[in-house]
Amino acid sequence: MKKLLRATGIFLRESAWVAIAIALIYGGFLGFRYLGENREVVEIAPVERPIALVETIEVAPFDKPLPVRAEGFVRPYRQVSLSAQSGGRVADLHPAVISLGSFSAGDVLVQLDDSSERAALSQTEANLAATQARLDLTISQLERTKSLRERGVASQQALDQLMSQEAELSASLNSLRAARDAARITVENKRIVAPFDGAVLEKLQEVGAVVGAGQSIAEIYTKDRMEVVIPVHEAEAALIPGLFQDGAAKARVSVGFAGQVFEWDAHVTRVDPSLDQRTRTLRVSVGLDDIENPRLLNPKAMITGAIPALINAYAKVEIDGIQQPDIYAVPSTAIRSGNQIWVFNPTDRDKGNLLKVAVQPAHVDGETTYVEVLGWPKGTRLIRTSISAPAPGMELRDISVETMARAGAIVTE
Repeated sequence: MKKLLRATGIFLRESAWVAIAIALIYGGFLGFRYLGENREVVEIAPVERPIALVETIEVAPFDKPLPVRAEGFVRPYRQVSLSAQSGGRVADLHPAVISLGSFSAGDVLVQLDDSSERAALSQTEANLAATQARLDLTISQLERTKSLRERGVASQQALDQLMSQEAELSASLNSLRAARDAARITVENKRIVAPFDGAVLEKLQEVGAVVGAGQSIAEIYTKDRMEVVIPVHEAEAALIPGLFQDGAAKARVSVGFAGQVFEWDAHVTRVDPSLDQRTRTLRVSVGLDDIENPRLLNPKAMITGAIPALINAYAKVEIDGIQQPDIYAVPSTAIRSGNQIWVFNPTDRDKGNLLKVAVQPAHVDGETTYVEVLGWPKGTRLIRTSISAPAPGMELRDISVETMARAGAIVTE
């Protein structure tokens, strides 16, 4: 009996769980069918993308030589330290040395005391004159002795003695002439002559000072010839026509001074024949033309007179490169990956679409890149701003037109 009751209880429990499972499955089916019959139908609708806003600029063909820019410092074409080959006391200085003024080639800039050297020169010249007189007398006696010897009146010994005296005096005369030339050179070494037209940069010794051989007395420089030495990269050097021909490459040099900017015409004077080992650049010397008459680039500034080309002044140099067609100057930030630029093709007053144009960069000048574009699309403007997911033909709106319109309205009001 107990076993029967236990089996009956187990059957009833399992039957209850099966019933509950069937009820849950049936309830879920009814709920799914209810939700399916009462679902909200979502219709497919196109998503309108907002029109991208861009900023554009007008770009015109660049019909000038490509500018190759560099910076350097103004320095004299020549700068020399004056020093004497022999030491002595400074006896006199040229007025230009005293006042740091100008001088001409051949002027005696420094005169050292040469009294002892001149006395030695005078003594040598006196000995030379005496020896010459003795030689002249010996030659006359020798001629007479030769004539007497031919007639048998003079002896051979007398003739030989005169010939020996002539040879000895000739040798002495040549030695004295060499000594005279050396004495003259010694006297010449006591004065320093200007090797070129120029001016005095610095005076280092005063009259009465005793200087040694090779000791600097003053610094001089070419006042009328100044230059700027600049580094030029290989790629930039290839853009400069006539770079390695003296005076063929034209340039301009500008110097700022006290709020004013002065500019000189210039030209390339020389190029070092070797590349810098560290920077791989060429050292190019640019000479200033007509340095006494620069141009004032900012005429609104207070004018205090044209300045000279000051030594060690910071200078900006612009050398004329090649000039070729289909070149455009664009901001460097407008160059996209793959050597492309984006242009705005207007379809309305401020609306248009995107075009991608292939370019070939020719020269990079700081924030400006000069590119070659074969067939720039007419009527288009360069896009300066970035665009998310750009695609050819996508709609754009030019805010530059709106900005200019608002600015015009403000001005009109």
